[in-house]
Amino acid sequence: MTNHDNQTDGFFRRLAEREPDGGPPHSRVARWIRRRFVVGFLVVLPLVITIFFARFIFGLLDRWFLPISERVFGVEIPGIGFILFMIVLFVLGILATNMLGGRLLDFFEKQVAGIPLLSPVYQGARQITEAIQIRGTTDFRKVVLLDFPREGLRSVGFVTREFAGPTAFCDEPSALVFVPTTPNPTTGFLVALPHRDLQVLDITVEQGVKLLISGGLLTPAQLLGERSTPSPNGTQLST
Repeated sequence: MTNHDNQTDGFFRRLAEREPDGGPPHSRVARWIRRRFVVGFLVVLPLVITIFFARFIFGLLDRWFLPISERVFGVEIPGIGFILFMIVLFVLGILATNMLGGRLLDFFEKQVAGIPLLSPVYQGARQITEAIQIRGTTDFRKVVLLDFPREGLRSVGFVTREFAGPTAFCDEPSALVFVPTTPNPTTGFLVALPHRDLQVLDITVEQGVKLLISGGLLTPAQLLGERSTPSPNGTQLST
């Protein structure tokens, strides 16, 4: 099985197969059992966290909106908090996408930014939402590798604009590349480089952003297979 095939297998299956060969039979059996317990724990952990978080949010919303349901309907209605919360989200989305609502939200953000204790919390949450939103951006055209911040150090960047001829940025065909920071890709550096100094990666923009946000933990499988080298026009050629 090739390295590429290993990367396309399931994560938990690959983890279970990472056992050293050899040793007496009872040792191999003990390692096999221990590994299955570890994998089982890793399988159940995200499920438990997700269920706990979902129950917490569901119960919290119900407690918040319980007085409303009792006042309007006279009885407790399970799930009414979640339904009302979805309605509130929809209304906020409508407000935020029109001129008046957008100005009101901008005014609210400025007021929150002036509160010493709440400002760092709100700004941090805002950066997270921006990082999530940037995954679907259409401004990034392709994911590239480049020598940054110095020769010999390879950084991941996103091409935002390409030039077919000489410009003020470069005397030959070039591109503007946004080199984001990690794990928050909403900040970074804008550099101009000739096409010959860029290596185009065979991944989507969304995969590139996931790679950055995860700090390299979510590396696309196609980047771990055959090594690629940049061609003269900036595209990659398999060797």
